[in-house]
Amino acid sequence: MEFFDEKRLAVLRDVRKIFIKIFIVCGVVFFALIYFVKDILQKLVDIINMKLILYSLPEAFMSYLKVAFLLALLIIVPYIIFEVAKVVGKYTSMGKHFLKLMVLIGTALFYAGVYFCYRYVLPSGINFLLQYQTEDIKPMISLSSYISFVFMFLMVFGIMFELPLIMFVLARMGIVNAKLLNKQRRIFILISAILSSILTPTPDVFNLLLMMVPMQLLYEIGVIVVYLTGKENLQKAQSDV
Repeated sequence: MEFFDEKRLAVLRDVRKIFIKIFIVCGVVFFALIYFVKDILQKLVDIINMKLILYSLPEAFMSYLKVAFLLALLIIVPYIIFEVAKVVGKYTSMGKHFLKLMVLIGTALFYAGVYFCYRYVLPSGINFLLQYQTEDIKPMISLSSYISFVFMFLMVFGIMFELPLIMFVLARMGIVNAKLLNKQRRIFILISAILSSILTPTPDVFNLLLMMVPMQLLYEIGVIVVYLTGKENLQKAQSDV
């Protein structure tokens, strides 16, 4: 069997179209946000509550563009999920109403993760890191690196909160099931601990748990959703009716 058969080539063509559409939509939103970048950047700086520095003359200008671009990516997430859902619906038996629900749930989960990170994880992590400054040791943080730091964590937590939905879609495609997920729980705990230690902004246990605990809870929610929506359970429920 050829690796690049007709079906796989069709999927790759659809993925290419998605990237082109996302690029265009992101560009439109990017230019629309340019006017508001200054106010948005001030909101981000309020989290750290200190003056940031510039390492080069064009850094301020490039940082404004970076904020507009990264924020545009966050804003068009519902559209990205919509395009992905269309491709999933094209190659699976999922109905249109179900795919619309998937878009709504995926959007809600993503922005819940972004809010959780913005409201709790970032302030806690930044305060922890800044508490090591002394009269002789003062932090000098560049604007560009701070923006990258903030948006990386906002994106990571947004994607992390999509875990139950991702597990559900994989189950509907026949890749995983509740029994398999239950067996792999210990492995997931290990993976979540490793990822949390790498991705959280500080090495202390409190901030590590801020990522690890929600990730594990999301995994358990995903297992429950996969179990309740499994084909055998749906068939049993229909027969009972």
